Amino acid sequence: MTPVVLATAADSLASAGVKFHGLGWVEFQHGWHEFFLMAGTAAVTLAGLLFVAISIHVDALVHESRQHLLALARLILFSYIGVLLLSLMMLLPAMPMKFTAVELIIMCIPLVGWTVRLAREKHVTEHAEFSSSVLRQRTLLPLIAYGMIMLVGVLILKFKEPGFFYWLVGPVCMLLGNAAGASWDLLVRTARIRHHEASLRHD
Repeated sequence: MTPVVLATAADSLASAGVKFHGLGWVEFQHGWHEFFLMAGTAAVTLAGLLFVAISIHVDALVHESRQHLLALARLILFSYIGVLLLSLMMLLPAMPMKFTAVELIIMCIPLVGWTVRLAREKHVTEHAEFSSSVLRQRTLLPLIAYGMIMLVGVLILKFKEPGFFYWLVGPVCMLLGNAAGASWDLLVRTARIRHHEASLRHD
């Protein structure tokens, strides 16, 4: 986005009365560029590490009796995809405020649906190292995060107040933090399950 385009869009929004701390909407949105660039980069990097980790234990994940592990891997991937999509949308230049708010709402609808579906799935087996309750606990924070993102979209649409944008920091951190912790859980619990089964075969 060139300075000329930014200035022109900011002037047009300023004349419409959309201001926050003296900044027009486009100027305000542009100030978030580094935050969303960092968030998107972190999501892509962590998703890449997840694929590497899955490739190491792929035989444990694809087994029919370990569908719960695969469900956790999907949940983690959905969280990273959510942060990536949010970052890509927020990095688009000179988006109108209304369009940005609508995107926040629409983006979260399928993510909420997929997350709820994962939480309600019934799995063939239960392991002491990984029960269905662990998966349900891991779905709670993403659902809260998606709900907060949708709420930000609704509030911006209703009040035309750019300051609600600051409420996106919490959901982004929740998604990244929960997904990173779930990734650790996935690796540790998969390793324990494999170790336990190897011990039984040895006995």
